[in-house]
Amino acid sequence: MNDTEYANMPTKTNRMRPFFVFLSAAAGFVFLQIGQSNGQGTSSLPSKGEVAAAKKWLSPEDRAAAKQKKLEQENQVATLRRESFGMLPEGDDSELGKKYQAAFLRFRDAAVDLNQVQLAFHLSKNFSIPFQNKINDRWQAATHDGFLAKASWLDAAGELFLSDPDKYSAMGDTLVEMMLSDVELDRLDGWMEAAKAVVHSKKYNSEDVLRGAGLIAYANSEFDFMEECLEFQKKQETVPEFLSEIATTRQKWQRELEIRAKEAEKNDNPQVEFITTKGRLVMELYEDSAPETVKSFIYLTESGFFNRKTFFRVEKHLVAQTGCEKGDGTGDAGYTIPSEADLPNQRDHFRGSMAIALGSDPKTGQVAPSTGSSQFYYSFLPTPHLDEKYTVFGRVIEGIETMSFFRVMNLSEEAQRKEGKRPDVIISSKVLRKRDTEYRPRILAGKLRK
Repeated sequence: MNDTEYANMPTKTNRMRPFFVFLSAAAGFVFLQIGQSNGQGTSSLPSKGEVAAAKKWLSPEDRAAAKQKKLEQENQVATLRRESFGMLPEGDDSELGKKYQAAFLRFRDAAVDLNQVQLAFHLSKNFSIPFQNKINDRWQAATHDGFLAKASWLDAAGELFLSDPDKYSAMGDTLVEMMLSDVELDRLDGWMEAAKAVVHSKKYNSEDVLRGAGLIAYANSEFDFMEECLEFQKKQETVPEFLSEIATTRQKWQRELEIRAKEAEKNDNPQVEFITTKGRLVMELYEDSAPETVKSFIYLTESGFFNRKTFFRVEKHLVAQTGCEKGDGTGDAGYTIPSEADLPNQRDHFRGSMAIALGSDPKTGQVAPSTGSSQFYYSFLPTPHLDEKYTVFGRVIEGIETMSFFRVMNLSEEAQRKEGKRPDVIISSKVLRKRDTEYRPRILAGKLRK
């Protein structure tokens, strides 16, 4: 991306605006879903067929009156949704009910705080840079707190529902609809306990629900629960591919946990921070497993290379890719580095893993290990078919939920570039921690940046 293109990007306020939708949209979705799920939804509205049939016999005045009546009914439904959101059955003073209510209030307060931060951010452009930075820090904290509040609310809602699925059936319906929506958007964090409650209630055993719960388990490496979902799926003779990879992925995950435990004892892995248009990411780098790749990554970070780089390729249930100089998948850092995917201590792909993207050999069309440079991707799910082919060199340790909000697109495709889609961007990057060594990459071709 050149300076002209960057200058034509949305303003600071507009670039960050979409993420403010995060919690308010989540809260808004819950407002809608509970209203739809508690028997007070759209059942009172006439069907499209009824409306069409009636219009044939109505005068213009009657049509206007019918339109007004429909609008009033829709407003009543919306009011019911707002008023019923988070409400327990009348007279419910159980301990779980109190716990749920506390989580709901925290979730609501987090949504209010985000709206206040959004307003402050819009106004901050009229004030000093230090004040804007202070608001920016508050925004980052509010978005993270919002995610934690939503996760706590989901835990409490799931526990409440499972305690009496019949009494709290509306809560179960709401969790199912929310879960399916979040799974579709790769928002798989914070859902584990609520997904278990949905499946363990035995009230929901549709293919969509079991697949969604299984995908959440897969993303979070909860393999016992995955097998439960798999057993249900086997009965329906529809087993998604990712559920059939449990044994292999479980074995790799156990190995990964052992490595992480040793790394935690040493506590000296380099760490890097990205501030993106959707929030903050903190990554830990695997210097012992991929030393040359980590040297290059830190070298590029300290040179400011990743600033302004776009997430030009974001594919559902797969990856979010960035680090391209041109923003279309064809750019690099001006040099290539050796692949470390075949080293004895290579790492595997899990949710939040970072790996170097590779080009293909023009003669064979196969992936060329010697083409790695600055482009890398974050994995949304464990991807065992990519293991030992692409160098995994780190993982997200803070803000993993941020990945789920990157705009889905693939600007390596000309048709999508012509649509003028605006991708999310790395606003700033910095090294938080590194070892006492020189981070100068060993290159295969090209030359280092000045």
